[in-house]
Amino acid sequence: MVYLSDLPTGALAHVSSFLASPSRALFAVALDYRDVDSSSAIAGDDWDVLDFGEIEKELAAKISDEDIRGVLLSIDAVNNLKKLRLTNCIHVTGVGLGPLRGSTIIQQIDLSLVGDHESPRLDPEPLISCAEVIPILDSIIERGEDCSLEYLQFPKVWRKERNTESDFHAFLTRFNNYLSSRAVVCLKCNHDMFEVYSMPTMMEMSDSHYGTQNFTCYNCMDHYCDYCADDGGVYYIGGSCKKCERIYCLHCKKVDVCTSCDNCYCVDCIDFKQCPQCDENTCPDCVSEVRCRNTCCADKISCNNCAEDGNAFSWCESCNEAYCVDCCNSDVLHTVQDCDDCYQSLCDQCRMKTCREGRNCTGCYQIAFKALTEDKETLRNENEELRSEINELKRKIGDGA
Repeated sequence: MVYLSDLPTGALAHVSSFLASPSRALFAVALDYRDVDSSSAIAGDDWDVLDFGEIEKELAAKISDEDIRGVLLSIDAVNNLKKLRLTNCIHVTGVGLGPLRGSTIIQQIDLSLVGDHESPRLDPEPLISCAEVIPILDSIIERGEDCSLEYLQFPKVWRKERNTESDFHAFLTRFNNYLSSRAVVCLKCNHDMFEVYSMPTMMEMSDSHYGTQNFTCYNCMDHYCDYCADDGGVYYIGGSCKKCERIYCLHCKKVDVCTSCDNCYCVDCIDFKQCPQCDENTCPDCVSEVRCRNTCCADKISCNNCAEDGNAFSWCESCNEAYCVDCCNSDVLHTVQDCDDCYQSLCDQCRMKTCREGRNCTGCYQIAFKALTEDKETLRNENEELRSEINELKRKIGDGA
């Protein structure tokens, strides 16, 4: 019987070349009896980036710390790896990151465990542990000037509550001091942001966006100050996206602001809607649940601000149904209109009801006249249809007799 492990290294390396990068490394780990050169040949040598988001989500979720450790050793990560993303590796504690200790090559580590444009709020909470990971991160930043680390994305479970007595907060302070000791220059204006602008800390230490990194693009890791904008007035560095909680520069991702809640979102994270009344972008959370009673306008949306201040809808004072301003300003039959005599805002149905009940208001009668006439015509047509159906039934009964 021939086993896969009996195949020549060259054949196995050729097979692995068709796999995604993390799968190649995992394949090499599965053949761990081979020597280092063979393992390296199977895993490949292009290991600037290791992102477990390149493999199936279900597979990544099954990866253990021992698997992570084996992969990092097989690719000689301490001397090769520049960017690491533990995307979907929700069952690791972080102890498997040990082979990265003391790395002077690593530039970015994403421990959020989620992919691009995904919320870091995981349920159930992941197992990744501060106690296991922080000593490894400390061993990296302790290399001082030799250290290349520029960006850390922490898991939400570490950041959800600010605790100044925690080990995580203590590390944030150390990492912030490390970043502050380096020359942080705005790529646009070329000024040192700390000396010229007296910027706040590189790591967010307050309750808002606690534990996230400021002034640095998640994708390209370029730095921009808060003041530099393009000719259109768009800032080169956006705010933290409310959904994915990452910051991107203008060149990497478009970030927009919901004018109702003032929250920033990557345009790839959510589907912005445009309110037809104010023509502003509106996030899904701020789209009003109110819809026009007329079915022809049921798909029209508005932002909460326009719905609440009356710019988008008019409400009937009797039944409290809403009708959009487009209907109210058009010749659509059923809308809300104001009576100049009694000052009531009523929909046509409620106004016809009050007129039939003998309400003595000339203005209401004038407004309801068209609806009353249409209603009368509709009833006449319905009666004609019923009469025709009755006559047809009588005919059939007579033919049967």
